[in-house]
Amino acid sequence: MTEHAPMPNGWFDLVTDLRLALMRDYPDVAVTAMTADRGWLHVRVDDSTLDPAARLRLDRILQGFVTQSLTTCMCCGSHNGRDRGERKQITCDICDEMKETCNA
Repeated sequence: MTEHAPMPNGWFDLVTDLRLALMRDYPDVAVTAMTADRGWLHVRVDDSTLDPAARLRLDRILQGFVTQSLTTCMCCGSHNGRDRGERKQITCDICDEMKETCNA
């Protein structure tokens, strides 16, 4: 797996839940890339062994986690995050005010 940017600390639980879901439901699918580029979660997988129906189900699971990343604070992990525009970060209001403590 390659990572282009460090995964934000606030997404630790989100990424852990995603990996557990993949291990449980798709143990033969390999994650080839997982990044936090442009302020949301990007996930690429090698789903070449799956039939079309299974691939569709996997895509829906992945999209659910990507959608969740759009409201998950990259700093604290709260579900009160919002897009900060040009900075390409998802942070809650509290973490946005305390920028120096956030790695996002």
